[in-house]
Amino acid sequence: MTDLFEDELSAAQAELSMASEEKKAVAITVRKNKTIMRRANSETHLEEIMPTVEMGNSYHIISRGDVDSMTYLVHLLKNGGPIETLTLSTWCMAMPDINEINLALESGMIGQCHLCLGEIFPNQYPDEYLRVREIEATGRLRVTVARNHSKIMLGANKTTGWHFVIESSANANTNPRIEQTAIHMSRDLHDFYSEFFSDLKDIDKKAKIATAPVDAKQ
Repeated sequence: MTDLFEDELSAAQAELSMASEEKKAVAITVRKNKTIMRRANSETHLEEIMPTVEMGNSYHIISRGDVDSMTYLVHLLKNGGPIETLTLSTWCMAMPDINEINLALESGMIGQCHLCLGEIFPNQYPDEYLRVREIEATGRLRVTVARNHSKIMLGANKTTGWHFVIESSANANTNPRIEQTAIHMSRDLHDFYSEFFSDLKDIDKKAKIATAPVDAKQ
């Protein structure tokens, strides 16, 4: 599988070559490289401690901030291949994480994504908010803003029977704190959560884009 972060690294290198914005590009590149390196270390560490995942099993991990929340998703995509649907519920989300999801959508690693965000997101994360609405306009992403504080990822491929649920104390972003995560390879649990999130109503008054809901039953 193509590394989900390779395109981001290439973009950062391209910015560095833009002489007209040299200072800004250097600052941006350093920030992106720091994120990329942290994610690479996080991914390597998770591969060392996690066994090969199998349907029917649950895996429980507690970390000291050395494994990022999004790393679990990358790990499962590498183990199980492309998924048709992803539901991602988080209170907040940073731009690098949004762009990683978009890269996965563009590459076909994820077919459709339903992003459930907290009510603070539109006002407290304005740039990130505009970005997710921009991606929503492509038809690959559905965005729901709700009074939401849950941190859950659900992935499914009905063709292969691959279903997973990631329950975590961490938001979908880089976090140096102690966090607890459980991965459940279960279709029943996936469908239980998916039905709930598919019924959430978007309370965002700024929203102007109507998209078709992701099929909850995989």
